[in-house]
Amino acid sequence: MQDFKPGDIIAEDYQILSLLSQGSFGKVYLGRSQSMNLKVAIKVEKSEVSYFNSLNQEVEVLKLLLDVPQVPKIYWFGQEMNLKIMIQNLLGKDLTHYYKKLKKFSYECVCNIAYQMISILEQIHARNIIHRDLKPENILGASLSDKIYLIDFGIAKNLQQNKKSKEKISFIGTSRYASLAAHLGKEQNRKDDLESLGYILIYFLNGQLPWMNIEKQDSERIEKIGLLKQDISPEELCENLPSQILKYMKYVKGLSVKVKPNYIQLKDLFKVESQNDAMPFDWNKKVRMSKRMQSNKSIKSSKSAKVFNKSKSQFHKTQNNIQQESSQKLINQPLTPIQKQHQTFVYPDQNDKTLYHSSDDNQQQNSISDQNKEKESIKVGYSISYEPSKFSRYSIHNKSPILQQQRERARVSTLDANPQDYFIMNFQTEQQLQEFENQDLGLKYDMLYYQSILYNHKNPILEFKVSKCHIFD
Repeated sequence: MQDFKPGDIIAEDYQILSLLSQGSFGKVYLGRSQSMNLKVAIKVEKSEVSYFNSLNQEVEVLKLLLDVPQVPKIYWFGQEMNLKIMIQNLLGKDLTHYYKKLKKFSYECVCNIAYQMISILEQIHARNIIHRDLKPENILGASLSDKIYLIDFGIAKNLQQNKKSKEKISFIGTSRYASLAAHLGKEQNRKDDLESLGYILIYFLNGQLPWMNIEKQDSERIEKIGLLKQDISPEELCENLPSQILKYMKYVKGLSVKVKPNYIQLKDLFKVESQNDAMPFDWNKKVRMSKRMQSNKSIKSSKSAKVFNKSKSQFHKTQNNIQQESSQKLINQPLTPIQKQHQTFVYPDQNDKTLYHSSDDNQQQNSISDQNKEKESIKVGYSISYEPSKFSRYSIHNKSPILQQQRERARVSTLDANPQDYFIMNFQTEQQLQEFENQDLGLKYDMLYYQSILYNHKNPILEFKVSKCHIFD
């Protein structure tokens, strides 16, 4: 068989991505439709078995099942590189993959598989189609989907075209899950699909079947498996399993070929309380729990963020109110009139380099300048720097005794200041700040920064009082 390589294009639209699986009849590739921008399954039939026309037969069967929702839909069918190719929708991974990954299926999961598979078989049987090759590899399930799908109708049969033969026919199906009729060389019917499904359910619950120990290399393997299936009773086959499985196998084994199965009664055996669950299968439970944990985590994070932002805004609001009250208190503090004394006071203006003089005629201007100093000191953190390097270019009076006194006071620690000039927070405000501190390290930093400002500011009123005392000395 000539292999396709990743990147090859089929029918000028479908690109080969990778190999998914292979069997006796051909290979299945993962592909992508460039026009529809979706992933597809590309089934390529081996040239060695093309004379069976299994792919042609599968296409004809799927045409009859177009209105059945849980079977594949055909996108394209034709030949490329002298190989027959069928392209269909991608439905997920087979149950063997999930079973090997999870090691076992819960009883609830098996009941949901049984319930849906009986429903699928009921629909295809109503159109006179029997599958004849039920096995876990031909049942697909997708993550985050509450549906399973039945695929591979290569050896399916239309009962209306069935030409009954009295001669023994060759074995058809997979020996592990095939019905007893398949081993005996008899024509299969609806009950045989149901029997194969029963063996699949028992395998999922027990992890094995009584005939799985027979080696594949044994030339008489199919006959030996048939003898075991014929000799074993439903009670022995379903030992230690729930009673629903035993009732199912006894009913199916006792069915006559001419009797239509009671699908409703069979589905009732596997109804569970979680039948309405959006994701009833074991391979979806971990994904669902993970998404729930992520959702809960995001909700908690969102709530925490809202609480944090609300607390932070309340903290800054309280902080701003306290600063405004403190600054208003400092600005409204009445100033004691200074004696008429001619002196030169240097203060830098942001717009020009004018020297301001204090005398009898400009006392009011000096008072306004003092208030501007107070406001400016509040803006820069309740402190004014008197470093000569910053003011030497504005004044020629750097050796003024007043400036020297101011420089000395600027170097004095605030621990020597008058305690009554500090702002004292009441107990309620302090308690509120403490609560905000415990919520986030960022808030804690903000509060420490704010407290440090209140503790270390130089009170302009205090400086004014000291200057006054110095003048009268």
